[in-house]
Amino acid sequence: MNRFLDSRELIRRLKEGSPIEVEGDVVRLPRFTEIKESDPAEFGARGNHELIVAKARTATWCLWPLDRKATFSANDGKKFVKILDAIGETIPQKPVKGWVLTTAPVAEDARELLNEADHRINRIEIA
Repeated sequence: MNRFLDSRELIRRLKEGSPIEVEGDVVRLPRFTEIKESDPAEFGARGNHELIVAKARTATWCLWPLDRKATFSANDGKKFVKILDAIGETIPQKPVKGWVLTTAPVAEDARELLNEADHRINRIEIA
């Protein structure tokens, strides 16, 4: 399994402050003061894929590693944005940045939806 799809490995990288390189793009994330794995139900969503919520001084990040075959659709994107809004309600003073890391093909309308809301989505190739 890819190192960005394993929650424990992803959390380890976030704690170390290691940049994440996907699709040729290097993403440097801030230092996080708190990183935890959360069930989507905590934020009013359903699903069996855990979320990683990481709090920094300037923003809260929500990473969603998804290992699945079905296409990540605009409907999935809307659900993710709804989760991000719920997270934002718990910490209204900080913006919430979302990032989906998935093995699934990504529908173009889903990519546009997340990009317009200033969130990221990357397809991860399993080696």
